[in-house]
Amino acid sequence: MQVKLKRQRKGFTLIEVLAALAVIVILTITLIATVKGQMDHAETKNVATIVRSVNAQLAVQTPDLENAGGLNSLGELRDQGLISAAQYTQLVDAGVKVAQTGTDVALKAPAGK
Repeated sequence: MQVKLKRQRKGFTLIEVLAALAVIVILTITLIATVKGQMDHAETKNVATIVRSVNAQLAVQTPDLENAGGLNSLGELRDQGLISAAQYTQLVDAGVKVAQTGTDVALKAPAGK
């Protein structure tokens, strides 16, 4: 009597492929969330750096202006040549506002920036 042996197929089952795919998807989502968080953190630091830089510029430049107390918007700071067009764009995109105390002009970053 001859016994017929079943051939074992080499390869992966559908369940194994789906499990591997699920692991890849979970790792990818985790990576994307981590990168997004790091990019948000870097943007926050960038805005803070720009605000400190512009505040230093304003501290040096505004005492020379007679109407420094009238500079109450980013557009006016740009028009007076106190900030560059690139700084203006970055500050507007970040939601930075001009804050005045007496005749001093300074920028204030929004909460969380």
